[in-house]
Amino acid sequence: MAAHPARLPTDAEIEAYETDGAVALKGVYQPEWIDLLRDGVDEAMQTSDRYTRRIQDEGEPDFFTDYIAWKRAPAIERFVMEGPAAELGAALMRSSKANFLFDGIFVKEPGVTKRSSWHQDQPYYCVEGRQIVVLWVPLDPCPASVSLQCVKGSHRWGTTFRPVKFRDDSDFGRGADDGYVDPVDPNVEHAGDIISFDMEPGDVLAFHGMTMHGAPGNPGPHRRRATNSTWVGDDGLYIERPGVMEPDFPDCGLKTGDPIDSAYFPRVYERA
Repeated sequence: MAAHPARLPTDAEIEAYETDGAVALKGVYQPEWIDLLRDGVDEAMQTSDRYTRRIQDEGEPDFFTDYIAWKRAPAIERFVMEGPAAELGAALMRSSKANFLFDGIFVKEPGVTKRSSWHQDQPYYCVEGRQIVVLWVPLDPCPASVSLQCVKGSHRWGTTFRPVKFRDDSDFGRGADDGYVDPVDPNVEHAGDIISFDMEPGDVLAFHGMTMHGAPGNPGPHRRRATNSTWVGDDGLYIERPGVMEPDFPDCGLKTGDPIDSAYFPRVYERA
């Protein structure tokens, strides 16, 4: 399997990512990598760790989420270390390198009505910088009605929203005194800026770490499996945030201000 994407983003796609904070890239992962990710999801769902969760309302099917599954799912580890994501992320960030932060799994079984809350990813994380990209990958055909939704331009609002838990919207111990504001519902003031796309396996939705996004439920008859990988570029720095970080990496050996560039956060791609 080639370590390069099936294609790199065009200049227009990179500019759309920079302007809108999100861009849908069609046909960038080869089928063999999608098959490998499906195997990885199966591996992860047969085990559990501290970030493995099954979120559901009473009487509803599972909404399975997991972080850092690559540590126990060999197929996901292989995708991360040998696959096309790192080079794709570096190209979108206009970065000379891409360090891997962590992966995520999101499986909504048929009939799930619970949505993923509106949020930004980066305030949850231990990293600061502008060169942070999340690559969201559907593993099943995913119409726009159940696909991830992003708010165009929200990464440039200059606002850091308080992280909340998907299960019950409770917080992580951060507030106004720490520079965080309460999350807003984009449907109220920014409905015209909400974008989503019809996605197929092999497509990637790339969005900035500060882009507000969320996802509807999955009321239809088919599973909606997706994974993501988060990549950090040249300017990424480690930060200890107040309250609880999710995920956290207490054994990484870094302190606030250190580059996100260590064996714990491997440099998977470097431009020759």
